[in-house]
Amino acid sequence: MNYDFIIYGGGISSEIAALALIKNNFKVCLIKNQNPQKHESNLVTFLSSGSLNYLCSIIEDPSEFNNFTNIEKITCRLASIKNGSSITFDNEPNAIMGKILPNKIISNQLVFSLKEKKNIDILIKTKSISKQIHSNKVSIVIDGQKKIFAKVLILSVNEENLLEQNNIKFISQDLNQTALSINVKGELKREKQAFQIFTSSGPLAFLPYSCNQASLVWSLKNGSTELNYETKELEHKINDYFEKEIGTLKIQNIETHKLNFLYAKKLYNGNTIVMGNIAHNIHPIAGQGLNLSIKDISLFVEIILKYTSLGYEVNNKMAFKEFNQLRKIDNAAYSFGTLALDKFLKSKNTYLGKFVNMGFKILDNNISLKRKIINNATGVEYFKAL
Repeated sequence: MNYDFIIYGGGISSEIAALALIKNNFKVCLIKNQNPQKHESNLVTFLSSGSLNYLCSIIEDPSEFNNFTNIEKITCRLASIKNGSSITFDNEPNAIMGKILPNKIISNQLVFSLKEKKNIDILIKTKSISKQIHSNKVSIVIDGQKKIFAKVLILSVNEENLLEQNNIKFISQDLNQTALSINVKGELKREKQAFQIFTSSGPLAFLPYSCNQASLVWSLKNGSTELNYETKELEHKINDYFEKEIGTLKIQNIETHKLNFLYAKKLYNGNTIVMGNIAHNIHPIAGQGLNLSIKDISLFVEIILKYTSLGYEVNNKMAFKEFNQLRKIDNAAYSFGTLALDKFLKSKNTYLGKFVNMGFKILDNNISLKRKIINNATGVEYFKAL
């Protein structure tokens, strides 16, 4: 079989890429890695308004997203410093910052939309996968039997057998941190407002997605005492931070996720493109992981369409080079910026703490600077330019 694109992944980023490409009449093969989960994950994602609008433009029926709360404000507060300052970001009147959506909801919508399309094949890899490079295409062999061809291979997961022939270099780091993903319920006083509290143990995010449900993501250094708390003890701790402003929270379930950093110095080599977590697996402190991937996907499709309209093939290297150059600054800024931000905000250095506290006060009073940060984080200006 011959395709324009083969996508290997199976996660949300690869499904979005597949849907965006087939919506523009490209022939796609999506290969999923058979890895059945023992349980349904409780993870949620902050989708910026720009990413949300893009996703709604490619899925079949985005109406289910309306069941989830619009985020109108995001408040960041320093709890690691006595009498720490806070910053509140809010969008222009009648404009939202985005939505918090459970990952299972996003994935279900993508899977349903993909099933409705004709120019896509979805295959499952159970044992092995390998790649061969040809002059103007790649071939993929699945489980030692099925062989398929495409002009472009898109990778969204780290698969050594598919990367070993590439010259894509990565910066990787074990962050020595564990994120607690906690589902909570309660009568929320501020259902349309997200919070990020910078504790001495690590950033703690409150992410509401309905009138009485929210997710907490607490990124903790390995060895932190909070990682050994029993549920009741952890519940008491989080209510110390949130009860006055939000209300009493009751823990429903808890998951732990090891945090690692990965950054691709280049987004392509030959006929292979990297997207999603393999391109930039970043710290969750800014909630921009999937938003970066959606920016990548939307720009990639736009550039491919531009070059094919001029008579070029989808694997034209000028298109790949342009894509890489245009995404380099934004991806690097968020990837390394979130690392630096995490280190600064949980530093126990007294002088650095005072400097950060002063910076919070200055930023909170600088309306124009806050507006620039909001426009970048929500992707408003980015998607307008496409």
